[in-house]
Amino acid sequence: MLTLQGLAVRDFGPYRGRQDMAFSRDRGVYIIYGPNGRGKTTLHNAFRYALYGEILGRRRAEEARDLANTEAKKQVGYGSFETILDFEYGGVQHRLTRRYDERKQPHELALLERAGVPLAQDDMEKTLQTIAPYSVSQFFLFDGELLRQYENLLDKDSEEGEALEKSIERVLGIPIVGNARADVAELHKFADRQLTEQYATSDKTRRTALSLREAQDVAGRQQQARDEIVERIDMVQDQITDLELQLREQEKSERILGALDNLRQRQASLDLREREAIAGLDELTGGLWKAVLSRSAAQRLAAVEAEVESAEADLLAASAAVRDLAHLHAETNCPVCHRDVPEKLRSQLTSELKAAASVTHHAAVEARLSEARHRRRVLQALASEDARLVAERDKGLRSVRFEQQEVRADIIGLEQELAELGSETALRDLTAKRVERQTQLNRERDRLQACDKELHDQSLVIEELKRRLRKEQVQPDPSIALKEQLTHALMQLFAGSIDAYRAKLRRRVEARASEIFRQLASETDYVGLRITDRYGLEIIDSDGEVVRRSAGYEHLVALSLIAALQDSAAVRGPVIMDYPFGRLDTDNTARVVAALPRMARQVVLLSFDGEFDRTEALNALGSNLVAEYELERVTSKHTRIQPRRTI
Repeated sequence: MLTLQGLAVRDFGPYRGRQDMAFSRDRGVYIIYGPNGRGKTTLHNAFRYALYGEILGRRRAEEARDLANTEAKKQVGYGSFETILDFEYGGVQHRLTRRYDERKQPHELALLERAGVPLAQDDMEKTLQTIAPYSVSQFFLFDGELLRQYENLLDKDSEEGEALEKSIERVLGIPIVGNARADVAELHKFADRQLTEQYATSDKTRRTALSLREAQDVAGRQQQARDEIVERIDMVQDQITDLELQLREQEKSERILGALDNLRQRQASLDLREREAIAGLDELTGGLWKAVLSRSAAQRLAAVEAEVESAEADLLAASAAVRDLAHLHAETNCPVCHRDVPEKLRSQLTSELKAAASVTHHAAVEARLSEARHRRRVLQALASEDARLVAERDKGLRSVRFEQQEVRADIIGLEQELAELGSETALRDLTAKRVERQTQLNRERDRLQACDKELHDQSLVIEELKRRLRKEQVQPDPSIALKEQLTHALMQLFAGSIDAYRAKLRRRVEARASEIFRQLASETDYVGLRITDRYGLEIIDSDGEVVRRSAGYEHLVALSLIAALQDSAAVRGPVIMDYPFGRLDTDNTARVVAALPRMARQVVLLSFDGEFDRTEALNALGSNLVAEYELERVTSKHTRIQPRRTI
């Protein structure tokens, strides 16, 4: 088991000069407080770099040169940094030193000392792979912002979930049993060959033995081809996992890219609408002057309508005057009431009617009516032009252009934001590579399936040839025959025992994770967790039903899994937690803090003041809290690690 004893960093990120942290006890909790931007994630990366020579950024994978302290680099003219990790493993002291210096080639060097004795490069890599395999790094270095990888365990189609499942099985030591089975298979193959050679020495069984040897050679080539396919599958899966990790770090960039794609599609649609609106207005251009006059024509038309009505009334009155004048000349009575009209009144009426009934007046009224009617026709024609259509099309064009301006502004803003996060081309390349690798993986899996069928068919041929040999009265060397029988029995035993061992470990992980989860969860109706075939954990309520869990409870499930793996693992070590409470409410946060000692023998917690109640934490942790550190600002590019409290 790996036990931390100390970490020293020099000019690593904001940690200018040499900064030291001591882990004085092999069991307990260490808390490091620091406000946002002070270097908590960088310190998390210092542990990662010290162990694995790797740096992971929030947004993208980081180059080592990005972590050289800028003030120190400006002062000395070059970038360099160093991490020194002191730890104990198997009762032996180890010191792992990594240095970066951009002046030297190679830029990065690593040295592992065991009991004060430097190890050769190959021995160092083998030793580190034994102590803290990279494949299980996520269980030592917990990042709350990368929780989706644990959610993928519930997705049977997730390649990343499959890779994480393999990592969990490595932590639990299942590959050790698998390696033992592979060793036994090799022994059985060798014994099988020896037995075949024994049969080949007899004239009675030589032909069948030679056929068996040839069949075994074919099976050997098929097995080699299968091993190569499996190796390629593992390699492609690792590549997919790495790509998904990079894409996950670029989740914000992905969202921006998606938004950009939508905006650009919308922009193309708006450009098409603009062209259509312009064409629609062009159709109306020939009569546009009429449409412009249509409103004033409509207003003038009302007055001309009144003139027409007036002229028509005057013409009717003139016609009536002619009729009444003719009646007065012929009769002495009134043309309306037919009573006699006195002479004096009749003379007066005749005089008045003569002017209205005159030909000149009648012609003048007809001329005025004709002119009014002509003006009315002209104005009606102008007023009938569809000015509203022109206005609507013009309004539509202006609306489209306004939307275009808004979309262009949004695109520019997102492009600027994306430029700050990383290259759009690089992100699209990552996505394209992910699709390409998945296609390659599917092809390799199809080949593996076909190869397995060929191997199965070939094994039937081999078994049939062995059956024929056993029927013959030829006795091979008893020791070789016994070796073949024993190795065959061991192979069958391992085949069943691996599944049984895996099932036993799953039950153990489920029980331990449920126990931890009940301590962490504030909802009393949640009674535990149920493990899936891929080590995904489902929340079970008091009715035995699976609960659709929230983001906060996804966080608790991940923490429960890590704690359970630490308890059941063949590979154990400290848990270094960054962003541990991001999705949790106050109650669940307090519960997690109180349960930290049960997460692992050593827990290093990176947090900020106010993320949890410190007084309550001190009371809950008690003597399990070994030390507290705080990240003190010197300048924006210089942070100092200071002890806050030691118990």
